[in-house]
Amino acid sequence: MPKDIMTIRQDNSDRERRKKYPIRCIECGRKEVFPAVIRQTIQRNHDGRIYDLVIDDLPVAKCRNCGEVSYALDSDDRIIAVLRKQLCLLTPEQIRANLAALKLNQKEAAVALGVAPETLSRWLSGGLVQSRAMDNLMRAFFALEDVRNGFMRADMRGRFGVIGAGKRRRAV
Repeated sequence: MPKDIMTIRQDNSDRERRKKYPIRCIECGRKEVFPAVIRQTIQRNHDGRIYDLVIDDLPVAKCRNCGEVSYALDSDDRIIAVLRKQLCLLTPEQIRANLAALKLNQKEAAVALGVAPETLSRWLSGGLVQSRAMDNLMRAFFALEDVRNGFMRADMRGRFGVIGAGKRRRAV
């Protein structure tokens, strides 16, 4: 049975923490690479825009001899967390809490939001960061009962949000 993405990410993260240090530097070749936490400013593309992110506590592997820095899975997780915070995007935990509060399973929510269940699963695992548009849609869906009802009612599909779609025309 295949592992879900959260299990794979956790396995990789655990493997990264168990790595025997020091390891050999890919730049200078010396066995001087150790775990470190650094402050770094990086640029990250999201939704077709470039964002400058300042990360005060980025976990990396750093060579004590030449200063070469390499990123690990924990680095990517931290970068994504800073991106979400800077853009005010819902976190996987917040999405999961909203689904639980509304007593919705992933499949029901995915159908209502118009995304593949696999996409919602990736948002929940942290493997994919939702676009701002999808974040706004999820916020409206979670917060507004009328929006939820419009998205979830089969008889409203394709008509919700269309002016005059719910009215019958009078015969002339």
